[in-house]
Amino acid sequence: MTTTQAPGSGITSGWLAAVPFAERTVGGLLKHAARQRPDEVLFTFEGRSSTVAEVDQRVDVLARNLRAAGVGPGTRVGLLMATGPEYLVGWFALARLAAVEVPINTAYRGELLRYQLNQARVQLAVADRGPLLAAMEEVRDDVPTLSAVLDTQGAYAEMLIDTGVGAELGAGPRPDDVACVLYTSGTTGPSKGVLVSHHQQVAFGHLFAQITGLGPDDVLLNYSPFFHISGKFATLGCLLSGARMVLRSRLSVERFWDEAREHGITAFVAIGGVCHMLHGRAPRDDDRDNPVRVVYAVPAPAEIYDDFEKRFDVKIVEAYGSTETNLIVNSSLEESLPGACGRPNPIFDVRVVDGEGREVADDVAGEVVVSCTDPLLLSLGYDGMPDATAQAWRGGRFHTGDRAARDASGALWFKDRMKDSIRRRGENISSYEVERLVNGHPAVAESAAVGTPSELGEEEVRVVVVLRDGAAVTAEELFLHYAGSMPYHMVPRYIDVVDELPRTPTDKVEKYKLRTRGVGASTWDAAGAGWRMTREGPVRTG
Repeated sequence: MTTTQAPGSGITSGWLAAVPFAERTVGGLLKHAARQRPDEVLFTFEGRSSTVAEVDQRVDVLARNLRAAGVGPGTRVGLLMATGPEYLVGWFALARLAAVEVPINTAYRGELLRYQLNQARVQLAVADRGPLLAAMEEVRDDVPTLSAVLDTQGAYAEMLIDTGVGAELGAGPRPDDVACVLYTSGTTGPSKGVLVSHHQQVAFGHLFAQITGLGPDDVLLNYSPFFHISGKFATLGCLLSGARMVLRSRLSVERFWDEAREHGITAFVAIGGVCHMLHGRAPRDDDRDNPVRVVYAVPAPAEIYDDFEKRFDVKIVEAYGSTETNLIVNSSLEESLPGACGRPNPIFDVRVVDGEGREVADDVAGEVVVSCTDPLLLSLGYDGMPDATAQAWRGGRFHTGDRAARDASGALWFKDRMKDSIRRRGENISSYEVERLVNGHPAVAESAAVGTPSELGEEEVRVVVVLRDGAAVTAEELFLHYAGSMPYHMVPRYIDVVDELPRTPTDKVEKYKLRTRGVGASTWDAAGAGWRMTREGPVRTG
């Protein structure tokens, strides 16, 4: 990558510019805010508000107790926890210790959980009591590096209590130190752990606050999981801007606007199909009577963009980026670009290139590549994967694997992913991992997973399955099996059982043919068959 500027010099205005470079760490940012505005509310959770100073104190207590337990610089700590104060405090405490946070998708069980813990070389894990703790204990013996698992209602809860015997914290991390290992979805291979520095993570928050115009008078609803970058940058954006946050473990579509009025919500993040779900509710006379000012929608729903803004009297903004890159392209509060991602942030050099790395003409689709003169605004690479890092960073630029076109005005129009990731309601799902789990059924010989358009926007998971010789199983039986053995968001809605998969002469599955054929008369549809997949399992709808 290009590194002509000093680290941290890429941001010279806005909220983060006021923070000294040495304090541009996750823990340092909280400490800075605690000095500037200790009595301001940082977040409200289930009716209880916590000020910046109170959160900072809780973080110090937990950090000292974790340090006494042996957690220090570079210690890999996996967090398998729901969004809430306990996660937030743990995240900041690990950052203050210069430990490395490994956020884990709360839907992961068995093989996928085991893979991530081993790949990240997790040494200590914290899990919510109940199914998450049980899942962690189930794979614990298969993770050689894992020395202990803390229960959030047991040993971890005790560490949140100030006994006055915690250890000294030490110097803390530098802005260029690794703050966390955030796992991508994976596309044609296993998920990769993105090494995110402290400065890159706080810069995410800064750019989010800029895009949405966050300020001290705002109240942001944050229901995004902390194992996703959106949950983190929303929190850091509030911490930087002085906005207050209403923290939720999940979103309630049914009561959303009533809760927005109740809490005075002025901004929220709409990942995946949230805008479609809110728009799909029956119109009400008071739809426009709400305090929401701005919706950060990814992707913004082009087909209902204008109607959504008018119906709810809000402004939609959008950004394009990734965990590896940051928020490199965005629309603005001053300009609407329905269907486009926005315009590149001038901090980044964003280009659309062909297979030879040459820039393509306007309105011609190619791969999005990005570089930046400030090295700390982009990721540090993939954890333990030097070859994958080198492959992504070639020619001095990060190759995103996304196809897009740039128009004559400079706006970027996203087309699709160049590989096989499936985008479902804000989650990038690895088709490779779906196929691996689907193939685990004893009757299945092989499978291919593809995305198919959803009525909520983005995609639904569809699998095309070839059975073993002599095997007999229905699509509904497969669905129910996968509903009990796969992360809920990966369970296929559509299932096709076929005699063979289309292949190239080199024996690769021609997935584009499966996508082109789409859902047909012989395709089994879980929703059409009266099933709805929830976090708790499959539910009959009729």
